[in-house]
Amino acid sequence: MSGITMGSVTRRQQFIDIFSDRLAFLEEILGNNYDAPSLTYSQVFNVRDSARAYEEITSIHGFGQFSKKPEGEKIDYDRMIQGFDKRFKHDTWAKGASITFEAMSDDVDGALSDVIPALARVARNSIETDAYGDFNNGFGATVTTPDGANLFSATHLLEGGGTFSNLVAADFSQGALETALNIFDDFRDGRNQLIEGDAAILLHPIELRWRIHEVLKSQLRSDTANNTTNALSQIGISTLMSKYLTDADSWFLLSKPANHRLLYYWREEPMSDSTLDFDTGNWKTKMTYRMSHGAADWRNLVGGQGQ
Repeated sequence: MSGITMGSVTRRQQFIDIFSDRLAFLEEILGNNYDAPSLTYSQVFNVRDSARAYEEITSIHGFGQFSKKPEGEKIDYDRMIQGFDKRFKHDTWAKGASITFEAMSDDVDGALSDVIPALARVARNSIETDAYGDFNNGFGATVTTPDGANLFSATHLLEGGGTFSNLVAADFSQGALETALNIFDDFRDGRNQLIEGDAAILLHPIELRWRIHEVLKSQLRSDTANNTTNALSQIGISTLMSKYLTDADSWFLLSKPANHRLLYYWREEPMSDSTLDFDTGNWKTKMTYRMSHGAADWRNLVGGQGQ
């Protein structure tokens, strides 16, 4: 029954349909039997465990191109250079529930006193919502890489000088995906030396599933009537749809998680605890977890910002 506000403690008068005015032919109580969407963050994040209050990442970049050495002349000496740093400080997330002694005793259905499944379902949603925020906010200043640029930016700094772009400012299309793949083939280290890219996962919101299927699965190109063979159908990129991506136009091309540095640290995975309040007799249950996440580097990550 809606409209009753009595704080955060569950009381019998808040649920008259199962207590004082119990429905005569009650067969099922809906709500907590719903399933949460499957966890997918581990398919796009490089997930690690942490035993410390925070974790720090730094980088070292190697040498510039070799140069010709004229006969009898000295060789060209170079040195490695220090890169950028980033600290990952773990946050604590928590949610609790409390039920009166009387409500717990009279809850013959177990619908209110067993709150662990409901807390676990909300924890799954909270974890996914927060994690995918790195993509939802990756084009803005709230999610940045150690060089200070947005996660997906046209002006990432190279430690040895110059910039690099991992941004495709275009709606998803055959041509836009080809541009993203070309970026993967041209990724550079801090000294502007080519590194091996590994485009493996196309991450997208629910709204783009149909268009992406056309582009990747069609034997012929979807952007022309010339019966041209669709080379993208042979490249072997897997697709991953997330219900937690909030921009219907944005899409992302990633390497396998082990090959990029979009990191997710678990300090403490979700755990539950319950206790009886001595003074009131209320039964209290909580669930907590500690984690941090973010981008320690932008390489092997390309963002398509829909227009």
